[in-house]
Amino acid sequence: MSSRTIFAAAVAAGILIGAPFAGADTRDALREGVRNPSSGNAERETQVIAKTGKDTYGTRQSNLGDGGGAIYGCRSSLDTSSGAAIGDPKKSTPCVRVNNLSSGKAFDFQAKSGRLVGVIQSGNNLLTPKPTVAPFVTNATGVAAGLNADRVDSLSASEIIAQAVQAVQSAGGAGAACPANTTLVGGGCIENAPRAAATYAAASSACGGAGRRLVPPDVLLNARTVAGIELGGGEMSADVTADAVGALGLGGVTQGYATVSEAGDVETNPLTATAPFRCITT
Repeated sequence: MSSRTIFAAAVAAGILIGAPFAGADTRDALREGVRNPSSGNAERETQVIAKTGKDTYGTRQSNLGDGGGAIYGCRSSLDTSSGAAIGDPKKSTPCVRVNNLSSGKAFDFQAKSGRLVGVIQSGNNLLTPKPTVAPFVTNATGVAAGLNADRVDSLSASEIIAQAVQAVQSAGGAGAACPANTTLVGGGCIENAPRAAATYAAASSACGGAGRRLVPPDVLLNARTVAGIELGGGEMSADVTADAVGALGLGGVTQGYATVSEAGDVETNPLTATAPFRCITT
């Protein structure tokens, strides 16, 4: 290597070391451990553009000590003029926005150990309830595994029903609690005799008109053990589920309602098919 080449390399290295991140507009370097800029405010976005592969990121911030990795603060406001405005970053700009422009995840939160993964806090004190504040809103209505609530005041749905039934029975017994020609089963009063076969829409309308509803399949299964109730070959339940059907030979998917028989068989019928049914008080 010639002396001229060595000198050129040394000059280039000195420039890079002296200004590791040079702003395209201001030409100011980002300085470690101090405020950037030293006074005033930046008035344009500082962009870091990368093109990396999987498990590699455009930037990485890490702290090897006991402190945090990053903190972001802002003073943006919330536009509550409409639901769309709340979700529009141009009208309600969030402090942090993560936008996956492809089909992958937008975020991951992970804690390696410990009993708490994170906190969503409104106001200055976590111990101060905020009953008028929502932690977040979403248009995703699918069930989130692990977040599907099944307990209220540490009681499951079945435990709440059992306590309610016990309270009713203690107050006057099953006969006193239920209307005529019905029997207490699964927390509600189920009709003793089935009604004439009907489609799901007609049956649901008939029960609604009586101030009642179709019987859930688990209650029908329990009713098989109650004296005087006979389900026969199958009665309509309240549950609607997907029924795989070869529509025109193309393997389409339609909706159907579940039926429960005296033998305990649970099958699916098209919504337009008829079956006997009962109603239950709510």
